[in-house]
Amino acid sequence: MPRKILFFLGFFLVSCVENLVHIQIFDNGSFSVKYNSIGHKNDLLDSDFIHPTTNDKHSWITSLRQTNESGTENIWEKETILSSPTKTKLTFTNSSNLQYDIDVSNNSYFFWDLYTFQSNIKDLEIDLKYPEIVNYLDIDEDDLSWLVPAKRYIFSESIKVFQEKNTIDKIIFDRIDNQIDTYISYIEQKDHEKEFSRKSSEIFIDALSPMKRRLPKNFFSDMTIIIDDLEKEFEKNTNLMLDGFTFSVAIPGHLRNTNATFISENDNTIYWEFDFNDIATSHFNMYAHSIVINNLSIQLFLLIILLVFIGFLWKKRPKKE
Repeated sequence: MPRKILFFLGFFLVSCVENLVHIQIFDNGSFSVKYNSIGHKNDLLDSDFIHPTTNDKHSWITSLRQTNESGTENIWEKETILSSPTKTKLTFTNSSNLQYDIDVSNNSYFFWDLYTFQSNIKDLEIDLKYPEIVNYLDIDEDDLSWLVPAKRYIFSESIKVFQEKNTIDKIIFDRIDNQIDTYISYIEQKDHEKEFSRKSSEIFIDALSPMKRRLPKNFFSDMTIIIDDLEKEFEKNTNLMLDGFTFSVAIPGHLRNTNATFISENDNTIYWEFDFNDIATSHFNMYAHSIVINNLSIQLFLLIILLVFIGFLWKKRPKKE
């Protein structure tokens, strides 16, 4: 593996977590959810993929334990279970976490019941936030240049937020942009790779230190708060780069259609697998539809039809004179 990529992995991709989400759909249309995440303990506690926590709508039970399998030293498993089945759509919209929803519906008719599962994983908008990163999503390139537009995005968006809240001369902001460009160019030319591992707010302060006397009072303290908030989003995306996700759904009845990755005929469970590349620039949507035929209702209906037909024939029979 190229030296630069090893360095990159050492600073940003130290996490590698496998996340399993299992949804069990019951005959009455309610469903339960269980999360299992396996990896290093610190990675299980970070904010890129947070297990649900108890709120005023749902109660969740979470446990954390170290695995006892051989060769899995320092590997932990985090499990979170919905305390009781629900019929309510689950929606997770925290911007500092992976955003997604889980929805199950059940429509009952006389002859059959229809079940629908849907889940939508919101994309990370990497192409919009860091357009140059898209060329390096496979992280096999011998290059760290994708980090430059990422840092530039954080700086430029932070300055926009600051401008919305404060009145400041446009000339000052033009000088800030020029100074940041000069500083980043210097880092690239000197190949100071370690510089990219630091917090963005620290890099920002160092970049503008030559002109700090011309900046407004409390500029650095205010900008640090803004930059740190935006960097949380960036860290969420980088932490997800080596995470894998598997959604499995046990659905009643005969499967009619689905876009699942794999279907288990043995236990009527369907599976989807996705990773960072699948959600970097586009939504990842999952769906499944099944049907349960109500044989008793059909038999009862046929029996009624048969009895009606027999009654009709009985009335039409020839009468004795």
